[in-house]
Amino acid sequence: MEFADKIRIPKLNGVTMRGPHISNTSTGTLVITGHHLIFSSRSEDVELWILNRNIDIVEKKLNTITLKCKDFRIIVFDMPYIEQATSVAASIESLIMTDEADYLHHMFSNKSNEYRSPFDVQSQCEKLVAGDSMWRISQVNKSYRVCGTYPELTVVPSNVDDTMLIASAKFRQNGRFPVLSYRHEKGSVLMRSSQPLVGSSSKRCKQDERVINSVLGPGKRGYIIDTRSVANATNAKARGGGFEMEAHYPQWRRVNSALERHNVLLDSLSKIVEACNDTTCTIERWLNKLNGSEWLSHVKDTLNAACLVAQCLNKERASVLVHGSESTDATLVLISLTQLILNPECRTIVGFESLIEREWLQAGHPFETRHKSGCYNAARSKVSSSSSSKVFHHGSGATFLLFLDCTWQIHNQFPCCFEFSTNFLSSLVDHSYCSDFSTFYGNCESDRKNNQYGKPNLWSHFDQKIDEIINPLYLHTNNVIWPSVAPFSIELWRDMYLRWSIDQTHQKKYKKSIDDLIKRNKELKVLATKLLNETQDSGNKST
Repeated sequence: MEFADKIRIPKLNGVTMRGPHISNTSTGTLVITGHHLIFSSRSEDVELWILNRNIDIVEKKLNTITLKCKDFRIIVFDMPYIEQATSVAASIESLIMTDEADYLHHMFSNKSNEYRSPFDVQSQCEKLVAGDSMWRISQVNKSYRVCGTYPELTVVPSNVDDTMLIASAKFRQNGRFPVLSYRHEKGSVLMRSSQPLVGSSSKRCKQDERVINSVLGPGKRGYIIDTRSVANATNAKARGGGFEMEAHYPQWRRVNSALERHNVLLDSLSKIVEACNDTTCTIERWLNKLNGSEWLSHVKDTLNAACLVAQCLNKERASVLVHGSESTDATLVLISLTQLILNPECRTIVGFESLIEREWLQAGHPFETRHKSGCYNAARSKVSSSSSSKVFHHGSGATFLLFLDCTWQIHNQFPCCFEFSTNFLSSLVDHSYCSDFSTFYGNCESDRKNNQYGKPNLWSHFDQKIDEIINPLYLHTNNVIWPSVAPFSIELWRDMYLRWSIDQTHQKKYKKSIDDLIKRNKELKVLATKLLNETQDSGNKST
């Protein structure tokens, strides 16, 4: 079915819009297209474009339609007649339920292919190896024949051949064999994989043992950080999964650092967004809701686990292997945050983009599945309601948002150590859920390659918006930054969760003025230095 066939009313006049900020009300024209919902009011100079993919649920009551979006916006439209509201609601519901492949075909079929990711797998692997003879780039996963969620190229120990990697992949869930993520300057390395398929019979795989044990030299010890609790890891063993037996990996010490799964995070997110949307509650009720969501507790636990991994690498100079069950969620959060703490390059704009490309997109985080439903749909799925339009997708989660929230916490504690501003993080959240750019579409590299999702590219877009995402306070440093995980250090990301509940126009205006002053001050310092040098040169020539 063509998109036009799903739209019962393409255009409707006399529509009143309330939101996205509580005080905003406008009357104008509503237009429905295959990709966007557009509201325009010429008399009040208001124009709003919403990607259909951004709409989480549609609720209808009489002649009123409420749209709850994945970026936390709540927008209400009042139609002139009930019949019109019914047709508009049905049109939007049909469009947001469009199959992913059909949507992307229509969205990008006429787009230019001029954009290419500057962070292709080959260049990422070459940079990771950097001439170190202990590591090599393997093509064992060519055509994704060993692991469907890994890229075609991976970095593995040089003394391990591809036959061993294939055997190791068969011993790891979904074929996600151990691969290198980061080489620390002190000689330790950071690796990731999925859980071993030990099972209740305590099976072993000598090739897998060789792959992991070969990372450590004689007398060296390493850590296996399991992102599950001891109980969950033990239960996984009864279901065919499990953990590395110390007798077979004698140089490795296993440590459990339990982090919640993606579905628990989404439930927690729905609660904190609900609290932030309730602008009439008392301070006591607000604090109870905030505490009851447990979102900030998840942020604290995640940062604490990342600091643990970073300490192993930096202070103990011990190598680390991180895994949970599938290693596509909590594992990637820890791997990324650890590099953010230790590696100053990851705190630059290009370095952070590279980190996301390498440890999220190429590492196989299932963005399409995790972001199928948002926090409103998750909350609604627990309460049966005929007014809720969209079926909840049980693979949905909020893992990537948790990572960016943790990044914001570190940024908030070390505002001069990041080249990018927090606006960059907010934009990444929004683009990961719905975007005019296909960077976050699909579940893994093979998805994007087979379905040609790879273009146009989001990073090229940010290159053109550099003034909007750069941090004027940035001062380059090579230091390791250790974020505080004390309860009083963890704050609510106000610019993310309160941006539609509280009109922050004035705060943004003042912040921009301050940023402009800082930027101008830097420019004048550069100019003063240049003039001073010219004066000195002129004086030297005259003598």
